[in-house]
Amino acid sequence: LGTFDGSECWDTFLMKFEGCARYGKWNDEDKLMHLMTALTGSATQSLQSCKGVLTYTNLLEKLQRRYGLDHLKDAYRRELRNRRQKSKESLQELCADLERLVALGYPELSAAMRETMFTLPAFFDAIADRDLCFDVWRTQPKTLDAALREALRLEGLKVRQLPDRDYDRDRDVQRPE
Repeated sequence: LGTFDGSECWDTFLMKFEGCARYGKWNDEDKLMHLMTALTGSATQSLQSCKGVLTYTNLLEKLQRRYGLDHLKDAYRRELRNRRQKSKESLQELCADLERLVALGYPELSAAMRETMFTLPAFFDAIADRDLCFDVWRTQPKTLDAALREALRLEGLKVRQLPDRDYDRDRDVQRPE
C-alpha cells in the first residue's frame, strides 16, 4: 500500500487504499487503523486536527478537504483550454497529458463522456500542425485513439513525402547535359 505524506496525489493514494480495503474486506475500524499508519510527514497533522471522536469517515473527510483535487478542478479546466502541443512533444505525449487534464478537471463524468466532450476536441485544438489537424478532423474520428492513429499515419506519410536531399543531389549529378 505505501504511505501518504501529502506530497503525492491524494486521489491516487485513496484509490489504492480503497482497493486494498475492498480486497482485505476491512470494516471502518480496520480502515481507520490502516489509514492512520499510512500517514506520514505533514499528513499526520490531520490526525491531531480532527475534532471529536476520530472515525474513518471524519479522517477521510479531513484528508479529502486538505489534499483532494476538487478545489483544483477549475485550474485543470483552464490548463486544458489553453493546452497546446509543445515543440518536440510527440502526439502520444500530448494525448496522455490531455487525458490527465480532462480526468482531473472532470472526474465526475464517465470516461466515454470525458473523451467525447473534452479530450477529443482538446486534441484538435492542441495540435501544433494546423494542416495535420484539419486532415485528421476531416476523417471524423469518434475516439481519441482513432484521432491519434490517423494523425500518426498522416504524419508518417508527410515524412515519407519530404524530398530526400541525398537522392536529389545524386540525381542532379547523374543528369545528362
